[in-house]
Amino acid sequence: MSQVSIIVAMSENRVIGLNNRLPWHLPKDWENFWKVTDGKAFLMGRLTYITPDALISPYKNVILTSKSDLAVCDHCTVVPDLSTAFELLQEEEEYFILGGASVYEQTLHLVDYLYLTIVHHTFEGDAHFPAIDWQEWELVKSEKHEVDAEHAYPFSFNEYRRKK
Repeated sequence: MSQVSIIVAMSENRVIGLNNRLPWHLPKDWENFWKVTDGKAFLMGRLTYITPDALISPYKNVILTSKSDLAVCDHCTVVPDLSTAFELLQEEEEYFILGGASVYEQTLHLVDYLYLTIVHHTFEGDAHFPAIDWQEWELVKSEKHEVDAEHAYPFSFNEYRRKK
């Protein structure tokens, strides 16, 4: 059985995007993303896939969309629904759900593990991460980063495991 994980960066007011882009620039978050997801498959919606700074796995990508004519990379597969996506990913040891907001909303209840970067600031945005019932989760790890020359906002890498 696969471990289903979400990896996401969100602000304190749960913003995850504005105009299909991140409203912040955090190089250490990108480094952490690639370290955590190395060699793993990704599941994402169409808008997440076509964003200018899309995160594409060199291994396997499953793109959820009703648009069957979407042009995709060699290691990408388009699927019309979540059940088909889950079938394609069932043999993976772990795979990552990358969003967007609608995909997070549809899958959060199925997730085992949450890699959550919290940007300690509030932002205007048009995409939000769904509300989390924190009673269902236990904090496994937290690492805070302060403002520095490359990071205009403080942020934390938090990892949560769903309680049994």
